Amino acid sequence: MKITWSAMRFPRALPSCFLSVIFLVSSGCTRSASVVFSDVPPASSGGVDSLDLIQGRVLGEHRGFHILLYSFADTRWWVQPFVSSSRTEIAADGSWKAKIHLGTKYAAVLTRDDSKPPPFLDALPTIGTKVRALTVVDGIQGDGLLREDANEPTLRFGGLIWRVRTIPGSYASKSNEYTATNAFVDSAGALHLRVSHGVHGWMCSDIHTERSLGYGNYRIAIEDTNRLEPAAMLSLYNYIEEAPDGDHKEIAIHFTRRGIASNTNGEFSIQPSYLPVNSHHFNVPSGTLNVDLNWHPDDAALSILPAVTTARRPVISWVFKTGVPRSDDTHFYLNFCNYGYALTPLTHDVEVIVNSFKFYP
Repeated sequence: MKITWSAMRFPRALPSCFLSVIFLVSSGCTRSASVVFSDVPPASSGGVDSLDLIQGRVLGEHRGFHILLYSFADTRWWVQPFVSSSRTEIAADGSWKAKIHLGTKYAAVLTRDDSKPPPFLDALPTIGTKVRALTVVDGIQGDGLLREDANEPTLRFGGLIWRVRTIPGSYASKSNEYTATNAFVDSAGALHLRVSHGVHGWMCSDIHTERSLGYGNYRIAIEDTNRLEPAAMLSLYNYIEEAPDGDHKEIAIHFTRRGIASNTNGEFSIQPSYLPVNSHHFNVPSGTLNVDLNWHPDDAALSILPAVTTARRPVISWVFKTGVPRSDDTHFYLNFCNYGYALTPLTHDVEVIVNSFKFYP
């Protein structure tokens, strides 16, 4: 939503201090600086992958200051977009913009404090020596759907259109950078996902289906994952992008040792995954694998079978019968990233190849 000055009408009889109530400018009526929004994201219960553009302008003096952005979700103010990249710079003309996680409210703080902020606050900071101005705005009420980034690239794989992530994300417990060059389809129709080291750290890859698929049978063929370093993490999962009640539950298959070489390298899970009944750990067979997710309203059956085998039964199988997420506006994701809390970090660029993806409603 674009906010213009012409759309903001104030009664002529209001005292000049009224503006300081709206913009929460520094003490008194000394309007040395204020922060306004020009583009506000929709109101949402939030989620690790629910991001949108927010932007605005600083009116008045801003030299030596920067913007700290916060989203309100789960009763707290969360610094945006991540603790590791929380500083939003102000252009010479006073404008600023960033991609942030969604919430029900948004706050922009004009500050000169260069210290690393905490990941969340129970209450926003007050105006003082280091905080020049503070503005809070409600998220825009809409249809609950994310606005697609017009510049977001796409690719065709398995007969479907997939959107390729290019903005930072916090999947796997860490802020990771993403680049479209690390996700591509070769001449044989196989999908390549890479994690490569760049100037700003590890560059990951992530794609998701453009349309919601929902209940059905998902079949994915993946080449050998046993050679992956312990800190690499390949995830295949369904996710509710914009859940109106905050239920972003996912069904996930992870190929990772989470940074510890002695760990098992396979997981089936639904959220919340910290509950023992919601995850199943196993060792992944070597060689090319056929992964199967059969998802229905009352259960979700997951299995893995080597691509070349005479066995009729899967090597690994598991069925979730409780806590199975519903299919409302779920998209399927393929994410390959660096596991942020790994005791043994990545040492080399790495690639996985997904030979095929099939979906049967």
